[in-house]
Amino acid sequence: MSSTVLEYDGRAFYELVVKEFRRQLPLIQVSPDTWIAYFDSLGDREFIAYCAKILADQLRDCEILVTSESKGIPLVHEIASILGHPRYIVCRKERKAFMKDPIVVSYRPITSAKDLELVIDGRYVPYIRGKKVGIVDDIVSTKNTMEAMEKIVNLAGGIVTKKATVLVEGEHHKDVIYLGVLPIFKKTRQ
Repeated sequence: MSSTVLEYDGRAFYELVVKEFRRQLPLIQVSPDTWIAYFDSLGDREFIAYCAKILADQLRDCEILVTSESKGIPLVHEIASILGHPRYIVCRKERKAFMKDPIVVSYRPITSAKDLELVIDGRYVPYIRGKKVGIVDDIVSTKNTMEAMEKIVNLAGGIVTKKATVLVEGEHHKDVIYLGVLPIFKKTRQ
């Protein structure tokens, strides 16, 4: 087994370590032979602030940051604050009636059985057009959400210069800056 796939040994938790920061993550069974460490950053201000400070150093050359709702919002908010950015862009997961000329991209995240949409209001295009853009998310598994955000940035005329996340799950992506790896746990013995 690789370092991203570990033998499931019956444990209830996985200890996530990002630099010197630690969190106990519950292991959740997602199929008869597979468990994942459930990472939920929402509300963990201390952890988000810690990770944002590290990621901000990697995103200093970005002029604006883009994320998707909802778990990426606290992280990108903190990073934008550290960098002194007056604004960041949130890709919504559905079209809203107030949106003018929205940019819409279909994608399928690992957590969904059907295609979804990521959307930005067309009014945000001037904040992205011609800018060096950093894409930020809390966790990257298949990279489908990050790729959808990249398509939105491209359609809005921006230039993606950096992609960053707190964690990658399973597969590593060479073009994504990350702070830690969440292994997948497999039961291979009966």
